[in-house]
Amino acid sequence: MKELYSFQIKRKIKQKVAYEKENKEGKIVEAFKTKTKTVENRVIFTKPSFADIEEAEFFYGQKYNEFIQAGYLTKFLLNKRIGDAGGSSSKLSDKLIQKAFIDHMESAKVIEFYEGQKDLNDEQEKKLEEAKELFVSSQKTVSDFEEFHRSQYSQTAEAKAEQRIMEWFIFNFSYYEEEVDNEKGIFPLFVGEDYEEKRKHFLELCEDEDDIEDKESLKNKGIFDQSFETLARVANIWYNKLGSNQEEISKSLKEMFGNE
Repeated sequence: MKELYSFQIKRKIKQKVAYEKENKEGKIVEAFKTKTKTVENRVIFTKPSFADIEEAEFFYGQKYNEFIQAGYLTKFLLNKRIGDAGGSSSKLSDKLIQKAFIDHMESAKVIEFYEGQKDLNDEQEKKLEEAKELFVSSQKTVSDFEEFHRSQYSQTAEAKAEQRIMEWFIFNFSYYEEEVDNEKGIFPLFVGEDYEEKRKHFLELCEDEDDIEDKESLKNKGIFDQSFETLARVANIWYNKLGSNQEEISKSLKEMFGNE
């Protein structure tokens, strides 16, 4: 098991602590009180092997076919429907989006070139201000398009199957380190023999703590709450080839999400 990325989390646990007290008869007896303690765990995303990736791709194909059979459109068919419905207006939208992307890149170059320079003349100052205005307006157009694109294609067979393959990687390669009997051990975050069982465990962990009855799920709840978002980001960065080790993934996380 080779580690791809790890990070520390802090969580609070409740512990029963034994102490001695004097009862009504004056005898010293053992009693218990509950204390809240902060503990740290190292959470680990391990590196899938080539065989694991092949298995995941086969799993993706299965899910893709299942979603098509369930009635989900492919991206190709959705694009065709949008094009047929929009006609020339669709082509016009494509041109506007392309222009927005170009404007965004060109204005960023102008800002980078002029900003910070001293003694700009009036014409250069004007170019810088125009570039800043264009950068803001084009950025909004690009952001709106990307959001529309995400929402438009989120219900396609490809998007649904990709969601499932990301779950497959997270469920199978997420671990946490914990000390048991003065020895550190590595344990799977999601419990189960296969994807379906691990997904069932995942759904249990999504519930409120008061609604979880299974002791194993309850034990993992605190770790899951503190780590799942980061694990999902790490899995996506690795899957999209934006990082293949601790250093590269850390850099991508910082660039994409800052200090969140």
